[in-house]
Amino acid sequence: MTQQQQTISPVRVSVSVGPDPQRCFEVFTDEMISWWPAGHHIGETPLKEIIIEPFVGGRWYARHEGGEETDTGVVTAWDAPRGFTVTWQVGADWAYHADLVTHLDVSFTPTEDGRTLVELVHRDLEAYGADAAKMQRTFEGPDAWGGMLHIYKDVAERASAHERARIHGR
Repeated sequence: MTQQQQTISPVRVSVSVGPDPQRCFEVFTDEMISWWPAGHHIGETPLKEIIIEPFVGGRWYARHEGGEETDTGVVTAWDAPRGFTVTWQVGADWAYHADLVTHLDVSFTPTEDGRTLVELVHRDLEAYGADAAKMQRTFEGPDAWGGMLHIYKDVAERASAHERARIHGR
């Protein structure tokens, strides 16, 4: 069996976040620039904005300070505020490839304690071919999806606390 024929386990990460699923979904999708690490991009200049168009077939892309846009993938499922799926089409060379398709499934589930469980699954890593195992290790690393979800959690909870204070006049 060659590397390309092997099944590579999806990368699965999750985090418990204070706000309700609607707010968690909004911070994740509409405010991605607020938590996405500034150095994690494939453009020539720094990130200015990250956009996920909120419909099936919508683009997931970034606008950069220099005016250029870089594609990341497309929306393949959109079920706000329960979850969404996008393609991740960034290769092992950290460039966009239209013919490389892996998927990110992100779900937002209310928990009994009033929090939201945010789960991210990066699947179809076999598409990386000979680089699949290496990319799996990369995505499982501390600076990848797990670390990014912890940054996201901190941003979402700070935003929620700020909103509560504003509403209650504090």
